[in-house]
Amino acid sequence: MAVSSRANPHICIVGGGFGGLYTALYLQKYRHLKSSRITLIEPDERFVFFPMMYELITDELKQWELFPTYSSLLTGTNIQWQQDHAESVDLSQQKVIVSSGDVFIYDYLVLATGAKNRPIDLPGLNEHALTFRSYQDALTLTARLKQLVRSQTLQTQSDSIQPISVVVVGGGASGVELACKVADYLGQRGRISLVERGSQLLSNFPKGLRRQADRALKNRQVNVLIETSVLAIDADTVTLTQDETQTTRPSQLTLWAVGTQPRPWLGEQSVKQNDYGQRLTRRTLQLADDESVFVLGDSADVRGPKGKAAPNTAQAAFQAASRVAANLAAITQGKQPKPFNYLHLGDMITLGIGDAGLSSFGITLGGRLAALIRRGVYVFRMPTRHHQIKVGRRALGELFRALFRKRFKKRWFKKR
Repeated sequence: MAVSSRANPHICIVGGGFGGLYTALYLQKYRHLKSSRITLIEPDERFVFFPMMYELITDELKQWELFPTYSSLLTGTNIQWQQDHAESVDLSQQKVIVSSGDVFIYDYLVLATGAKNRPIDLPGLNEHALTFRSYQDALTLTARLKQLVRSQTLQTQSDSIQPISVVVVGGGASGVELACKVADYLGQRGRISLVERGSQLLSNFPKGLRRQADRALKNRQVNVLIETSVLAIDADTVTLTQDETQTTRPSQLTLWAVGTQPRPWLGEQSVKQNDYGQRLTRRTLQLADDESVFVLGDSADVRGPKGKAAPNTAQAAFQAASRVAANLAAITQGKQPKPFNYLHLGDMITLGIGDAGLSSFGITLGGRLAALIRRGVYVFRMPTRHHQIKVGRRALGELFRALFRKRFKKRWFKKR
């Protein structure tokens, strides 16, 4: 049964990632919600466009493209950004309490609190490994890579110059993408190892995409270690075990790309959750325990008509945000909300500079064409039309310059 309509409702959204921010932006499409109050509670200053964060390593994309500020994205909307942490949610009183002590009374609540790195009891992990999920993570990694290159450059000719050793832990999409980008950034100066505990890389991806990844890693001379576990991480080494054999591998930079888990439930009242800590939802994305609350993204257990769970990906969050906004628009007009049906459009991963893998509806592409398609799709998916145009204009400018240089080079050689 639909929640009864309310005039000029207050819609409170907790979390400014793909689920939360895009829900707020999609709400702008509905004319009758223009006079409503929309509050976005998000502590960070900048939105993170995670799928293309890897391009920052190789300077293919700039910080302003990948990490636009919320203030710039929300200009001209009726969305009020509250830069604060949501501390707790009281479902019975319909209120959200933030760190500053402010209280927000809501008519409808959207929870998109996302995921965090999964805590693992591994010696040296927190002290010596870098993660790659946030704006600060990206800045830290790029600074560390530059520092390593400078240190290597300063070695005198009398020294035996050693390659920069990098170990990437995790053979999922993030680990493969990191390994390829770091390999391209370092070139011959680096020696990259990719460690995966399972029997293959990209285990949840189509076979064609796995082949593209294998090709890219081989071309970049990345040493892939499968069925290998990490025992400990030190400042300049990683201890591994494979087939009950323990080895120590040099690592001046260890990147941790293994596993996440949903952020804890903020509610003062308990709600139904699955074994992974995700909140159970109805097919309309409303909380199973409270129809005035919507949950989406990594923190939600969202099921299709046959009971299959939607993946915890940006693609699923895009689609879920659109459905949440449409259901809020319907409910506030006294209409029935509709079920969310996730449609898997395919998979895309970057495999280095000007290289990518793409699999969609049985078609697999790799190389430069896949990289161009991937970049175009993600530019179109960036928040707000204004930001899309800014990023797209620079991408087209780069493409035209590259084509001009290629054409000029051909003419020059013909004249010679």
